[in-house]
Amino acid sequence: MRYIIGCIVLMLAMAIQAQEANYFLLTYYPGASWNEAIPYDKQPGLKTHHEYVRELHVNDLIVMGGGVAEASRNQLSVMLIRTGSLEEAEKLASRDPGVQQRLVRAEVLPWDVTMSSLRFVRRKPIQPFKDPDQSFSIKRVDPESRLNIE
Repeated sequence: MRYIIGCIVLMLAMAIQAQEANYFLLTYYPGASWNEAIPYDKQPGLKTHHEYVRELHVNDLIVMGGGVAEASRNQLSVMLIRTGSLEEAEKLASRDPGVQQRLVRAEVLPWDVTMSSLRFVRRKPIQPFKDPDQSFSIKRVDPESRLNIE
C-alpha cells in the first residue's frame, strides 16, 4: 500500500512540475564569427557549442531541438527549453560557448504552450559519453497520441 501511495505522490509531483514549467524557444542564427565559406560541420568552435547544448539536454533543460532548413531565414536550429524564468533561459543562452565566441547568435522567446501530446520524460544517459559526437535516437510510441517519435 505504501508503494502505491508513493507512486501516486510521485506522479502528482511530476504533473505539478510539468504544469508549472516555463517554456522558451531558443533559436540560433549565424553570429559575427560565422564563416559562410566554411561548411557547417567545419566551423571553428562548433564542437564546444554542441557539447554545451548536449549537456543542457542531458540535464533536461532542452525538451527537444534540432536543425532548421537553411532557407528558413538563416536559422541554424531551434530548441524548446524549460526553465524557471525568462532570465534563466537568457543566462543559459549567454553561457553557450558558441554565443560567447560570436559563432552563433541566440534569441530567446517565451512560449505559452497551450496544447501538447508530449509528457514529462526524464532522459539521463545510462553510461557516460565515449564519443562527444555520438548521436542518439529516441523511440517512443504513445497509443493515446497521433505523435510518434522514432
